[in-house]
Amino acid sequence: MKFKIFCIFIVFAAIFSSCRPTKHVPKDKYLLNNVKIHSDVKNQTEQELKRYLRQTPNSRSLGLFRLRLGVYNISGRDSTKFNRFFQKLGDAPIIYDSIQTNRSVTELKKYLSNKGYLDATIDYEVFYRKRKVRVEYNVTGNRPYRVGSFYYNIRNNDTILNIIRSDSSKTLVRKGMLFDADVLNNERQRITTQLKNSGYYDFNREYLRYRADSLGQDHIINLRMAMRNATKTDTAGQTVNVPHRQYYVRKVHFYTTYDPIVGTDFSSIDSLTCRCHTFYFNGNIGIRPDILLDNCYIESGKLYNESQVEKTYSALNILPAIKYVNIRMLEIGNSDTLDCFISTSPARPQQYSIDVEGTTNSDWDFGFAGILGYQHKNLFRGSETFKTSFRFAHERLTTSMSEFLDNKNSSNEFGIETSLTFPKFLFPFSSYDFRRKIRASTEFNLQYNYHRRPEYGRTAASAGVKYHWSQNKDMRHTVDLINVNYIYLPYVSSAFRDEYLSDRFLKYSYENQLIVSNGYSFYYNHKFLRDNITARARIESAGNTLYGIAKVFDFKKVDNSYTIGDIKFTQYIKTDLNFAYDKYIDYRNKIVYHAGIGIGVPYGNASVLPFEKRYFAGGANSMRGWNVRTLGPGVYKNKNENGHIDYMNQSGDMKLDVNLEYRFKMFWVMEGALFADAGNIWTLTDYNTQPGGVFRFGEFLKQTALSYGVGLRFDFNFFLVRVDMGVKTYNPALDGKDKWRFKGLNWDDDFAFHFAIGYPF
Repeated sequence: MKFKIFCIFIVFAAIFSSCRPTKHVPKDKYLLNNVKIHSDVKNQTEQELKRYLRQTPNSRSLGLFRLRLGVYNISGRDSTKFNRFFQKLGDAPIIYDSIQTNRSVTELKKYLSNKGYLDATIDYEVFYRKRKVRVEYNVTGNRPYRVGSFYYNIRNNDTILNIIRSDSSKTLVRKGMLFDADVLNNERQRITTQLKNSGYYDFNREYLRYRADSLGQDHIINLRMAMRNATKTDTAGQTVNVPHRQYYVRKVHFYTTYDPIVGTDFSSIDSLTCRCHTFYFNGNIGIRPDILLDNCYIESGKLYNESQVEKTYSALNILPAIKYVNIRMLEIGNSDTLDCFISTSPARPQQYSIDVEGTTNSDWDFGFAGILGYQHKNLFRGSETFKTSFRFAHERLTTSMSEFLDNKNSSNEFGIETSLTFPKFLFPFSSYDFRRKIRASTEFNLQYNYHRRPEYGRTAASAGVKYHWSQNKDMRHTVDLINVNYIYLPYVSSAFRDEYLSDRFLKYSYENQLIVSNGYSFYYNHKFLRDNITARARIESAGNTLYGIAKVFDFKKVDNSYTIGDIKFTQYIKTDLNFAYDKYIDYRNKIVYHAGIGIGVPYGNASVLPFEKRYFAGGANSMRGWNVRTLGPGVYKNKNENGHIDYMNQSGDMKLDVNLEYRFKMFWVMEGALFADAGNIWTLTDYNTQPGGVFRFGEFLKQTALSYGVGLRFDFNFFLVRVDMGVKTYNPALDGKDKWRFKGLNWDDDFAFHFAIGYPF
């Protein structure tokens, strides 16, 4: 609490101090207060041009407050420890320097010239007011230069010319485009990559050069690309020009116990041969040779291919048993052959972890949890990852839910989770070539959890098989081949049963169940320029195979549902979609847009979704104006006849979340956030215990809750701590004008505080 008060004090003191920004500006100097760029170049934004200024003002949060400068201004003028602390925490005032302004003009001209505006003119004006300066740059692009004709003028190597022409449709240089130096350099790099993938091991883009001709043209530049020969040192020590040549890989060697500091001494280490490849190691080879070969895409006897080298780097680096990878090519004399040396350093095979958590909820029920974890990254010397964790949790209950149930006032939970992941695709009848085409892993998992509350005892056991693979650096896929989940309730209090389980909706959630499901998940993350897009999708179904078998063999029915050994199995389909877009404003500010929707439909052998598959609203990652599981479904009022919050019915079959968050860096490790949330959950069936909770297309907008709030984040690089305060704006569960929460806000009902690790989306 004292730490929070200290942080709040600094924030308000910084805001106040930022109102006196010239406190530490010398009397004969001026504070650079503002910079503006007025430009008629349509395809260059002001933010893009500002990147080339040599001097910019102190950063502002929310576009208003110079918090970092304000923190600096809290300090006095002497060198006491107190003053040094705040000066280190904040930013010193930016003193206007006319020399830097002139350098900025030079940099802007250079940048615009590279973009085709060779005749651009730039001037500036400086406005003085009191002890502050505003600088305004005026950019006039004038008529830009464009590319006329473009062709390859490579006369000294027909093989290279044919390779380039075979892929010329992908050229980046087009007739009529701006004479953009960045695009021209990217074209050189594209051709270089193409040639490196065709055996030209020592080729680099400096061998390619453009020859430009603008003579007699009106702002048109004709281009031709030429290539110079490679250079070598002959036996006499003279540098001579030689034609570029293609290289073949002769042999691939592995060194599995490489130490980057010590290096390699092949004369004093052991070796073995596997599939015509030599493996060197010191003492213990560490990882099986076949695993390394399965993840090596560099082939002996084939042309050198740079993409195969990069693919091998990527494949070996994701193996948990490997810490470091280095691939080196060695030319064999003056021949056109290479020997490849792949050096790997083993990672520490075993790890232990202990985590302790403190828990609480909106009713101030306090508890603790302890997690003991163990991990082995090379269990069978094939980079198999074995993980197991034990969890114990205890919570003291003071809510009305436990007051009348056997005089017990605590909840205890014990769980164990185990998984074994193989770094390859394990499936019968799959060919070796197919397995090498996809970089996949296979995971087997087992889980057991026992939860004892005053109301009930609950056991959940599950087992499953998953496949993970990545298509490229942006996309990842997961297929749940099968997941079997068995839920068993050995004890249900008679008082709890009479009070809550009279309706089929809740009764179904507290019965023994068998869930046999499979699913597919897709994750996409792409960064372009400074923005970032993230998309997640999942579809899951359960019970279809069992239902077909039960139908054919006429299994026993209980309450109109098929059973296996007197246990009902559930049947449903569920899908979730999430999208987030991080919009970069500048290096201290960005806006994040997020939208998510999910729906689960029970059918066939089930009339209700399993409790674990239902949706909940409210909490640190959802509607932050509500505590977790206190919103919805629909306009359902979440209080029972005794006035207590009824968490048992706060779930639904459908969820909508739309969020907008403005994030800004403040000072030190502190970040700020302003956010707005919209969303709710709904049921697809009109249950008696959830009046007003069913989804109706014509009414769902009126039933969408709204909230806003502020947040503080503490970014320690390796993890981020988040504190958010959400305020209800529109509460669909209330009546009439009370839905809009602008007046008469209730501290207990209309505000919610959340503590979490990581960003909400």
